[in-house]
Amino acid sequence: MRRILFILFILTGLPGFSPAAIPATGKVYNDKPLRIELPARSVNESYRIIPCGKNGMIMFFRSLDIVNVTKTKWYFSLYDTNMQLVWVKSAAVLNDLDYRFSDTGQDTLSFLFLHSGKSRSADNDFEILRMELHNGSMVARNGKIQLDAEVMAFSIAQGRGWIGYNVKGQAGRILQMKLNSGTTRSFPMGQGSQISINWMSPDTVSGYVSAVVSRQVSKKTVERFVAFYDTAGVIKREIPIGTQDLNHGLTHVQLTSPDRGAILVMGSFGLNSTGAGQKNKFTDESTGFFTSFLSGGTQRSLSFYNFLELTNASSLIDGHDILNLKQKALKKNKTLAEYSLDFPLLLHEVFLWKEQYILAAEAYSPQYHTETFTDFDYYGRPYTNSFSVFDGYRFFNTIITGFDKEGKLLWDNMFEIRNLVSTELSAKVVIYPSDENLVLCYVSDGMIGTKIIHENSVVEKTDFTAIDLLNPEDKILSESKGKIIPWYGNYFITCGYQEIKNLAAPANNKRLVFYFSKFRYEK
Repeated sequence: MRRILFILFILTGLPGFSPAAIPATGKVYNDKPLRIELPARSVNESYRIIPCGKNGMIMFFRSLDIVNVTKTKWYFSLYDTNMQLVWVKSAAVLNDLDYRFSDTGQDTLSFLFLHSGKSRSADNDFEILRMELHNGSMVARNGKIQLDAEVMAFSIAQGRGWIGYNVKGQAGRILQMKLNSGTTRSFPMGQGSQISINWMSPDTVSGYVSAVVSRQVSKKTVERFVAFYDTAGVIKREIPIGTQDLNHGLTHVQLTSPDRGAILVMGSFGLNSTGAGQKNKFTDESTGFFTSFLSGGTQRSLSFYNFLELTNASSLIDGHDILNLKQKALKKNKTLAEYSLDFPLLLHEVFLWKEQYILAAEAYSPQYHTETFTDFDYYGRPYTNSFSVFDGYRFFNTIITGFDKEGKLLWDNMFEIRNLVSTELSAKVVIYPSDENLVLCYVSDGMIGTKIIHENSVVEKTDFTAIDLLNPEDKILSESKGKIIPWYGNYFITCGYQEIKNLAAPANNKRLVFYFSKFRYEK
């Protein structure tokens, strides 16, 4: 059988780094994996990686360097595609702001820092930091945003920074900042206080902002629209989507444009759910996928695809349980679509592959463990007390589907996720188009799990490849926040926190590091 692996890219002359938090060239490792390790005190430090294509990659973090009583230094490092350090720059950011979003341009990178604590700066609630990748020069613009704003989207387009946000009990708004002057203005998504933004993207061609908005009509009814706004907030066009059927609530929504004048809205739905826009987008439970095809200013079709009805549903639930549900439905004169699994999803961004629109989502569930201790009452008598401790979110499956340009389901497939618990609600699986196939992969326990599919067929079953360490005597004791990130071409970055023990070292043989490595996909 044809073997497909992730191969670790090997180079000689890899720069080493001093024990300080900021990398420095000088020390040389020969014949080592193309891997960089930075010392970490805990897995809660703020190291992050943003790929920038063939421009390289940015590694950045919040340091302990205090500029003054209100600001702290963040350090940014650019590595080229050979993982060689190009430059290191710093920027002073307000103490109560933290990184939330980024947007990549052709040769620039923009960061959005948002208020993250209880105390608020007297003057600013957010900062947009723009960086030129070739030399690291940076320009920062600060602004105010409404109290308790939940930011849903961030983009840079036409010399403006766009921030879409919701505020409980108020109409959702879009804020725009002119990056050359720093002036801001915002506008509501519509009339009334029960309007929320679900998705937003500025159009670099028309100058309009397209958005999916929801309006709470009654306690059990939500209307959704695709709306187009100009820079003054005037609604230029509005198209209703979805249905008044109270049994189907849209939980996650995206849109794409397959043809000029046509819009394909895609996402997930829940049965007996209002899908209220003010809810956290990560906690709504979903029953299946939906599509809505819009053309000529109207909705031409609306389709719901229950996960239980998918060809590969047995990967989500035992086949005997599906058979029992079918028999139960038959006895009650119902269809299988009237039942549901209902679990939280993380929706991937829709992408085009072989004239098909690929919609994928990762299913997860909260995981807890019970801790028990003995205490004593007033009279000194022992008694047992127990409490639940949150471990994180267990990711257990990825649902991958292909649709035509009008939203008709063509095929479905599944990718089981094994032994992956994370405290971060972020996508773990990468879907990489490779010629006629799709390669699915994720990182867990120092391994890369890989599966290759062709639509609803399995080309290669799940296989695991170890992530090489710097020394042959190293052994991974634990891993946290591991991920794999597409970089450029068939190259990828793996990164995360690892506690490593060096079996050859007589003393001080354990270290906690944040690492990142370069991998190449080989057929």
